Amino acid sequence: MKCKRCGKKAIAHLRAYGIALCEECYPEFYIRLVKRSIKRYGILKENERVLAAVSGGKDSSAMAAVLKELGYDFELLYIDLGIEEYSEESEKAVRDLSGLLDVSLNVLRLRDYGFTISDLRRKWRRKTCSGCGVAKRYIMNRFARENNFNVVATGHTVEDVVSFYLKNIAGGIKIWAEKLLPRNEPFDEKIVTRAKPMFEISERENMLFVLVRNIPFTPVECPYAPSPEWKEIVYDIERKKPGFTKNFIRGLLIEKGEFGEVNYCRICGEVASGDVCAFCKLRMRFEG
Repeated sequence: MKCKRCGKKAIAHLRAYGIALCEECYPEFYIRLVKRSIKRYGILKENERVLAAVSGGKDSSAMAAVLKELGYDFELLYIDLGIEEYSEESEKAVRDLSGLLDVSLNVLRLRDYGFTISDLRRKWRRKTCSGCGVAKRYIMNRFARENNFNVVATGHTVEDVVSFYLKNIAGGIKIWAEKLLPRNEPFDEKIVTRAKPMFEISERENMLFVLVRNIPFTPVECPYAPSPEWKEIVYDIERKKPGFTKNFIRGLLIEKGEFGEVNYCRICGEVASGDVCAFCKLRMRFEG
């Protein structure tokens, strides 16, 4: 198979776009895809100071690399969740990424808040992922606000968006689906804008980019990650109907819900749904 642009040997056949590209033409095509998506949905705005949350995986590493290519003002944030070898390897990949891109790296450690995800796994086995999500959202938002960042960018992909949307709609939890918009503006002064620059980009496209550009990442998956049933459904549909995921989110209309009265945690002062925020409830489980 030959590259549609230059005629050289293609490394990828992108069925969703009906195009085959070589290793020289693909990065340019990929960067243009991300740039177009950011502009189409207003995901990032000019002169914003961006905090790019990176995990060491291919998706967030690709996001950081393309933000650098596009000239955004950003720093990296890595949260050490305390998952033994996985966290160690992930941090190494992130430090290599920071060095390659010449971008400042901020490292925060969950153990400094009194526990780790491994502690949580031992104590609260079935809800490890929900607790991990609570911890990451809390730390990202607070660090971004206290250090004057305008927006937190995460590496969520089109498969993340579609699978999570379908899962929650199937469970009758529509308001959670609103969080999957490409850009979420704050509803309170203590909340920092959240953005998904990879909103329309697939995991495969990210993988091709990091491999062709030799961008550091770790292929190791989190040992506590749940079985990806919903993603497997999305993968299967995409295989049978190329372009399904991208067309799905482009046609996705989500009616925004109204936020009621905002509460603040009596312990840390962050936004909460009740008297104590979800993160402080986690911390209280590990205090004497």
